[in-house]
Amino acid sequence: MTYQGCSVFIYLSFIFLFSGSNSTRITLTGDNWLVSNGSTLRATGAVPGTIHTILLSAKMIDDPYWGFGDTSMRSLIYQSWTFTKNFSLQVGFLNLTQFTLHFDQIDTVSNITLNECFLGNTSSMFIAYTFSVQRTCLHTDNVLRVEFMSPVTYALNQAISYNKTVQPTCPSSVQHGECHVQFIRKEPCSFSWDWGPAFAPIGITGNVYLEGINSSVPPLQLDSVNVISQSSTTKMWQVDVRLSGGDNTTMYKFNFQLKKTAWSFNTTVRFNQKITVTLSVPNEHVQLWWPNGYGDQPLYELIVSNNNQSIDSRFIGFRTVELVQSNYSDSINGTSFYFRINSRPIFIKGSNWIPPDSFQERVTNEKLEQLLTSAKLANMNMLRIWGGGIYERDYFYEIADRLGIMLWHDFMFACSLYPVDDAFLLNVRNEILYQVERLQSHPSIVLWAGNNENEMILAYYTKIIPPEEREPLRNDYRKLYIYTIMAAVAEVDPNGSRPFVPSSPSNGLESAKENYTAQNPQDPLFGDVHYYNYFMDTWKPDNYPIVRFMSETGVESMPSIETWQQVSNSTKDWNFRSALVQNREHHGNGQEEM
Repeated sequence: MTYQGCSVFIYLSFIFLFSGSNSTRITLTGDNWLVSNGSTLRATGAVPGTIHTILLSAKMIDDPYWGFGDTSMRSLIYQSWTFTKNFSLQVGFLNLTQFTLHFDQIDTVSNITLNECFLGNTSSMFIAYTFSVQRTCLHTDNVLRVEFMSPVTYALNQAISYNKTVQPTCPSSVQHGECHVQFIRKEPCSFSWDWGPAFAPIGITGNVYLEGINSSVPPLQLDSVNVISQSSTTKMWQVDVRLSGGDNTTMYKFNFQLKKTAWSFNTTVRFNQKITVTLSVPNEHVQLWWPNGYGDQPLYELIVSNNNQSIDSRFIGFRTVELVQSNYSDSINGTSFYFRINSRPIFIKGSNWIPPDSFQERVTNEKLEQLLTSAKLANMNMLRIWGGGIYERDYFYEIADRLGIMLWHDFMFACSLYPVDDAFLLNVRNEILYQVERLQSHPSIVLWAGNNENEMILAYYTKIIPPEEREPLRNDYRKLYIYTIMAAVAEVDPNGSRPFVPSSPSNGLESAKENYTAQNPQDPLFGDVHYYNYFMDTWKPDNYPIVRFMSETGVESMPSIETWQQVSNSTKDWNFRSALVQNREHHGNGQEEM
């Protein structure tokens, strides 16, 4: 259905959420968002949604995957777009005291106004945004407007204004991609990859809601729960609970209860914006969480209450994680690199995880369940969340927790050098603080990795640039991954509940000895390795190198005929040398290598 300029005001139902003080949330997620490029295209659609999926739903474009859609629809992402929501508020809500507008995820660069009041802007799809709303900006009938800038234009402008060239500036021409992706905190592969298209979606990809509270004091909030370790002497588990809100003049009584156990704990604390309450859970109250194939995955709901009123809860599992990097005997060079869970060595069997769709709003929870269950049934026990994609939605990690699928989790930096100006580093720091705090309750996450292949990229460029430029480039690398990312992880998780490696691949502790910038980060005697060989017989195990840990490997293949039928109804397109096949081959010499 196209939008013809009418004003539609939607009366929204109330959802009451209670914490330290009453709060009311009004959801703005769902239908009746008006999307326009300001001139030729206007449509109504649903949020979460992006311009491609909304225009597709309105029957204004074909499915972007059809035919040559990745290139023929490219003009859509060169334009600015506005998402508008008209909605009404009841008097009861308007009589509340404080108001905030929340975006769980937004992709990516936008300015946000409510009834012509400017609330703020966004510059990262990897951060949830909360904007304070003045009472004078709220009316009975309201207009929320999110004005998006083209991500391609934004990345170009950032690159132009930066004080030096950051390599690589553009992807290989065979990828039909867009340039300067390292200058925007957006899904890296959305600008193209050697396996995927450049759709660079624009839109609101998470929940949106307006919240009001009837108090001048911020509501109490459960920010994170982190199972740190088990003491071998006291037989107690340390669990850190981070809380925020409240005021510093009140003593707050908290109760912590672990459901389906007899354990609970009461304490009284005073707030200073954020606090961490450390709990000690006796070993006899809980069972260990194990990876798939090694035991069960018991999960426990930790409920946090204030004055007998529930604030929030998290499901947690109890397990210890060690990344063992020990010297071998004098006759064997190198160090080990393996995981020990609950003091037991684990043989890793797994795969790498990339986003299942170019448009994440099309990925249902049922699809995630099916994909991760398939991994479990294939006897996998680990997936590597690849650093060229996205941080997945909460439900993904909940499934992994239930199925015993361990997660090696990259942060979203891949195959590139990056800018290191103050604004960029602050954006990254906020991203890491937010994501680690959001995700660290999940027992399935057993490792954080700073990036995908960027230490390797650094090693390549330092070999081809003048000697006097090499150390400044290494310093830039350390500024991002060591002094910003590693430091932010340590700030949220000071007790190190899971290991951190600055890059994948890397030489692990050996890279640290070279100040985290090894000349050869792919040394098979240390750390992890990414291995590709398109010419060997991959069915023969002896053809693979003997390494300490292979965290990425793969080969190309053609899709099945059933897959081709979903993107073309012309049999000529299914020829190995057809124009469509060549367009979708993003790996140089890929057809010849296959």
